[in-house]
Amino acid sequence: MNHDSPLNTEAKTPRPWLQAHYQARRQRTVILVKAAVDRLKREKQAVTIEAICRLSKDLDPQGKGIKKAGVLGNAEAHAYYQKHSASYQIAQGRRRPSLRRLTTNTKPLRIDPSRDVNRVRRRYLQQNKAELVERLLTVEQAYAQTQQQLTILQCELIEISQKLEEADKQKQRGHKQNMEGQSNKGISTERK
Repeated sequence: MNHDSPLNTEAKTPRPWLQAHYQARRQRTVILVKAAVDRLKREKQAVTIEAICRLSKDLDPQGKGIKKAGVLGNAEAHAYYQKHSASYQIAQGRRRPSLRRLTTNTKPLRIDPSRDVNRVRRRYLQQNKAELVERLLTVEQAYAQTQQQLTILQCELIEISQKLEEADKQKQRGHKQNMEGQSNKGISTERK
């Protein structure tokens, strides 16, 4: 008995008597996909998986057609679909934004507070997800750098104000000592 259990360590290999059957089904899928794609292109219709599945029922002598999973699961059929589908290629182009757009901007961000927010919103809505993520990362990085610079400046300002206070105190002590020294000289002169 061959059960799927943790104790069963036999490697799962396809049954040799089914290999011919599987190969015939894969070949049938490839033939139907190629026929459907060629017909769609000849009739100048969009090549989509849905259109292939719909048309394959008419082209299949058995009348079954093929399903979306059949196209996606068969490497040769899927490659043929990808090669001839304009919508697939456009979708792939959206998923892989060009590297030149994704390079981080080395220029400092200059954002005008009085800018037209609606115009900026429209511009952002036209960008794809990858471009927006890059923009967000650039803005976050610039914000972090600005916060770091602000912290450094605040620390320097505190140090400077402490030094000024200390200098003021020393000046006051020196002035006070000077005044006491002059008053002591006046008292010692009077005693003579």
